Amino acid sequence: MKSHIKIVKVSAAVEKDAFDVTVSHWKLLLETNRYYEIKAEDGPVKRIYKEKLNTVVDETKSYSAGQLSCSAFCAEDRINEMQIEILRNLQLKVNHYMNELQLNMKAIQGQTICKDHNNNPD
Repeated sequence: MKSHIKIVKVSAAVEKDAFDVTVSHWKLLLETNRYYEIKAEDGPVKRIYKEKLNTVVDETKSYSAGQLSCSAFCAEDRINEMQIEILRNLQLKVNHYMNELQLNMKAIQGQTICKDHNNNPD
């Protein structure tokens, strides 16, 4: 199977107040019915299953130091679409963390109020 698809990896990272998107081109080595074997200029061969193409993958396993990142392999003609999808993914992730932090803050504030009330009897 010879395909003329050009595969790229779209990656985005947000760190504190900076947002960065990179697009790297990968060389198609082999295409089968199920997957592509691709290679970056300076990396090992990678197998991408066709159903995983155009799928955003979180690269951040845990939130630390204000940094989140994700990426997607896609056909070259879908770069803009993947950038938008990655941006949405990062926005949802930030919103999720903000909601969790607000709940944590309420729990902490509740403890502070209880402790102040116990230390200052009226």
